[in-house]
Amino acid sequence: MWTEKYRPKRVEEIVGQDAVVKRLKGFVKERTIPNLLLWGPKGTGKTSMVYAVAAELYDSYEENIVVIECSDFMEQRKKWLRDDERFKLFYNEQKSAIDIFKGTMREYAALAPITADFKLLVFNNADLLPLNAQQALRRTMERSNKTSRFVFCTTKPAGIIPAIRSRCLNLFFRSLAKSDAMDTLLRRIAKEEGAELTEGGLLLLKVYARGDAGAAITMLEAASAISLQIDGKAIKEVVRNAFFQRKKVEEFVDSIFEGQYDKIRTDLEIMIKDERKDGPEFLVELHAALRRKMKVGRGDPVSFAQFMLYEGEADYELCNSLNNMIHIEEMITKWRQQQNSGGSKQPGII
Repeated sequence: MWTEKYRPKRVEEIVGQDAVVKRLKGFVKERTIPNLLLWGPKGTGKTSMVYAVAAELYDSYEENIVVIECSDFMEQRKKWLRDDERFKLFYNEQKSAIDIFKGTMREYAALAPITADFKLLVFNNADLLPLNAQQALRRTMERSNKTSRFVFCTTKPAGIIPAIRSRCLNLFFRSLAKSDAMDTLLRRIAKEEGAELTEGGLLLLKVYARGDAGAAITMLEAASAISLQIDGKAIKEVVRNAFFQRKKVEEFVDSIFEGQYDKIRTDLEIMIKDERKDGPEFLVELHAALRRKMKVGRGDPVSFAQFMLYEGEADYELCNSLNNMIHIEEMITKWRQQQNSGGSKQPGII
C-alpha cells in the first residue's frame, strides 16, 4: 500500500509540521526523547512521526517500540491482551481486563531493553483509555523513566488526564489542509508512480480527504488503478463507496426524525458494532448528515442550535466512555424530544 510505501523514514521527511520537526530533531540528535503527547487532527503525521523517531533512535527499532491501539483494546478487552504474544507472560485470566492492562503495562515498562537505553510505548487514540487506566499509566511513567518512554497520540487532548499531559512534551500537529504540504505530497507520490495528477483531481482529493493525508494517499492509489491520468472523474469514481456510506448515515438521520425506533436501534448496532465505527467518528458523520438535512438560516435556528448542544454533550461523554452506544442513543433521544417539543412539524428539516 502507498501509505506504507511512502511513510516517512526520517523525522525531517514529515511534511507540514515544521515546528514539531524542529523540536524533535534536537532530541533525536542527542539520542533521547522525553515522554510525548502528540495531538492534532487525523492524518496529520502523528503515527508516522513516532516511527520516524524510532527509526533514527534505534538500529533495530522493531525490537524497541510497542504500539498499542487503544481502540482495539477497549473493544476486545481480554481477548486483545490474551492474543498479544508480548503480553502473555503478564496475562491473568482471574483479573478484569483493565487490571490486566494496568499490571501488564507496569511490568512491561519496567523491563530494560537489550539493545537500547530505553524503549518506546506508544498509545494510539489514547483518549479512549478510561481514567483509572490513565492514572495507572501516570504512575508507571514515573517509575519506569530509566527503561521506557511513553508516547500518547490523540485527536482529543482533553481526553487525556492533566497528570499525564503535564508529564509530557505536548506537540500539536496542524491540519495539512491549512498549508500547501498536502499538494506537494500528493504531486510527489503521483510523479514517482508514473501518474499524472490534474489540478481538478488534486482539488477533489483535498476536498474528500479533509486534511487526512492517509485518506488522500489511499484515494490516489485507488484512482491510479482506474487511470494513470488522475482527474476529477477518477476521484469521483473512487469515492462512490464513501457516498454510499454517507447515504446510509443520512437515512439513519431520517429514521430518527420519523420516529422509527426499531430501525434506529438496528442500524445503530450495525454501524457501531458490526462495522466497528468509532463513536466520535460516527458522531462527525451524524453531524454532517444533520447539517445537510437542516435548512440553516432558513429553518429554525433555535432547534438547530439545540441539536448541536446535544452533540457537544455526547462528544464530551464519548471521550471517557466504555460504551459508545449509550451516549449516542441518549443524544438521539434528546434530538427526538427537541423535535417533538416544536410541534408536529419538523423545523428546518428538508
